[in-house]
Amino acid sequence: MNEFAKKIETASPDREGFALVTTLLVVLVLSVLAVGVVWLAGTEKKVSFAESVHMQSVFSADAGGEAAINFLRTSETPPIWLNATRIVRDQGTTNLKDSQTYDYDARFLAARMKPGWDPTKYRDFEYRVQSHGTASRNGDTDVTMVVGRLYQIGY
Repeated sequence: MNEFAKKIETASPDREGFALVTTLLVVLVLSVLAVGVVWLAGTEKKVSFAESVHMQSVFSADAGGEAAINFLRTSETPPIWLNATRIVRDQGTTNLKDSQTYDYDARFLAARMKPGWDPTKYRDFEYRVQSHGTASRNGDTDVTMVVGRLYQIGY
């Protein structure tokens, strides 16, 4: 046997199983990466669903605010108070699409003179509109705004 063959025979026993250990380590690393990707995808799905529900409730509350503004805009005279709390409109729950709903109330705040307008004929009426929107799975949003409308008075 020559010198080269002896070196191969003596070097081989030290390296037995090296490929198996390396393969197992690579499979382990890839498995951990796969589990991480699956976990991240699941978390991202939950977050995007929660964001979707939140946006639906915001849009519902905004729809309630727009309905209140429309009520005030189409009133030819200042709306009268319904009770001592100065509420001029108390809209109960209104269904929108699927599980989305809204409700609102409009409350009289003040009647002020508007610069440039005859104070004996015109007043700027201010109302506070509070709107509540809901969506499925506990999506709740409240919107509060102050709305002004110029009305002709005393005619």
